[in-house]
Amino acid sequence: MTLIETMPLLRSARLMRHALLLILATLIAAAAILVVRLITDLPQTGSSLATVAGYGSEGLRTWQSAALGAILLLHMAIWGGVAWCGRQIFSALLVEDVQAASIAARKTASLLWIMLIWGIATNTLGPIVATWHFIEGQRVLAVGFGSAQVSTMLAALLATFISHAFVLGAALWQDHQRVI
Repeated sequence: MTLIETMPLLRSARLMRHALLLILATLIAAAAILVVRLITDLPQTGSSLATVAGYGSEGLRTWQSAALGAILLLHMAIWGGVAWCGRQIFSALLVEDVQAASIAARKTASLLWIMLIWGIATNTLGPIVATWHFIEGQRVLAVGFGSAQVSTMLAALLATFISHAFVLGAALWQDHQRVI
């Protein structure tokens, strides 16, 4: 492809790299705010998390607040890893390093599968932690597979297929370079 034909692709790759950097910065800022709130006012932060999750926050114990905060921080860390690896894909494409892009795509796919598993696990774990202080018979055990999990599964499948395509592309590129 000529330079004129690749300009839109390069512009899109730069925009995606910047968008993912913005997402990553937002995740880091939100995680930092959550950590500060957990350190400065753990009971109130835990109560807020339980309330946002739809469970009462009366009588929430300290360990429950810490556990809810840890669950949310782990979510943020995994999504941050996805954004970081996605950024690496586009950075590698900008310098035409298909091999690095394929490695980053594999990492992205792996992190998306981890996020899917963690998302399903926390749909069960979160309500248990948030309602542990309730009397027996009022505790909640929820198992769910909703649109968020379906979206993550589709993204993980796409990232897996893209990583395989990058590997094939890298092999073809290396073969092409040997021929020339």
